Amino acid sequence: MKRKPDRMNQVMLYFSPNELAERWRCSRSSVDRIARRARLSRICLGEGRNGIVRYFREEVVAYEASRRV
Repeated sequence: MKRKPDRMNQVMLYFSPNELAERWRCSRSSVDRIARRARLSRICLGEGRNGIVRYFREEVVAYEASRRV
């Protein structure tokens, strides 16, 4: 029987906006605003309201590091 890969043990390359909202403890609209101001690159899959947006993990981590005080 073929086993599915364990997603929890994989290092994901992207964050969804909802994952960032949870990580940063803010609203989804705040994530969108912060990402736009920080000029974070994103991948848009699909079109319109049903499209999927993902942010590159590497850029998010670098942004967080740049904001440390």
